[in-house]
Amino acid sequence: MATSFNDDWQTGKNVLQCNKYMLDNRLYCDVKFQVGKAGKLISAHKYVLASRSSVFAAMFYGGLPETSDVIVVSDIEPEVFDILLRFLYYEKREVTSTTVIGTLYAAEKYAVKELVNLCRSYLESSINEETVCDILEIFRIFSMTDLFSKCMTFIFRSKSCAEKVFESQGFLQCSRECLESLIKDDELPLPEETVYNSLIRWAEHNCAQEETVNENSADMRKTLGSLILHIRFPLMSLETFWKVAGENEILSDKEKNQISRIIAGYSVKDTRFITTPRRKIKPVKIPIKRIKNETTSCSWTLDGFIDAIEFEVNKPILLHGLILYGSDSLPYTYNIEVKLLSRSKATLAHVSEKRRSESTKVFQVFRSIFTNHAA
Repeated sequence: MATSFNDDWQTGKNVLQCNKYMLDNRLYCDVKFQVGKAGKLISAHKYVLASRSSVFAAMFYGGLPETSDVIVVSDIEPEVFDILLRFLYYEKREVTSTTVIGTLYAAEKYAVKELVNLCRSYLESSINEETVCDILEIFRIFSMTDLFSKCMTFIFRSKSCAEKVFESQGFLQCSRECLESLIKDDELPLPEETVYNSLIRWAEHNCAQEETVNENSADMRKTLGSLILHIRFPLMSLETFWKVAGENEILSDKEKNQISRIIAGYSVKDTRFITTPRRKIKPVKIPIKRIKNETTSCSWTLDGFIDAIEFEVNKPILLHGLILYGSDSLPYTYNIEVKLLSRSKATLAHVSEKRRSESTKVFQVFRSIFTNHAA
């Protein structure tokens, strides 16, 4: 857009708005970048870039300033470079699931710490069972050890969560390094047969991606390499071991014999397989009570109406049981039908109507009903 020098476009705009106008209209630009594989030309202003990035400052005003008329940036695509510029010019926070990795790379490359933190926060808030493996890989690549550990903690928080992660599509995309971090950890709350079956899925997927590799036992073992040694086969029962690992040739006959002897209680020297159990995560029991003090005299009449108690959780829970108060002195009859509802009123668990006639202070309705949602 051609703009006359007499146009008073500055009036009524603050600094960021002026920067945006100049970038949008490419006014007074003094540097060009050839961006992406296609080499798209993008104009900008040295002063603005140098004021926001130490890398750009050194590039333009350092001891050995860039003298080329056009600066080649082939490792960043135009869409991402535009996001970087708009953040530098007027702090537009524009990160999506499709651009966050490229934006994080660009922010790291040009030392734009605030944009790095924005990408970190976006990824951290996106962690769930389906995405955590992809995000784990990103944090590994960018050496963000604190957030890498946070992803690991998320996966290890419960057996249910770990199962969903190991069954996800993201798990199949894990690098060898990420996968090794997962399966070798003592905190992994999964039985060894589940870990083994997931590892086989990963190997089959990776073999299928290589045109020169077949999905046979020999190639799968080669693909797995030392990863197979992190499966704690000696912790399986003999029956389970032969069921999951005996029907294929991933393990050699020598390895199968060695593992079988260990499971049977024989001493085996120089075994490469881990025999120490993983540490089990102890569940934290949190009672949710309508009456805080069970000795308190309290009663209420429903007369056929529905009674409910509402609570919220911020992580998957195992609902261990439900106990109702009765009376240890007066006879009573309850017709009970229980539903566990989410905030959206969807039914998460349902216990069909039961009739209870007892003289007891409390009685158990059900136990071990699992839910994965906030209630």
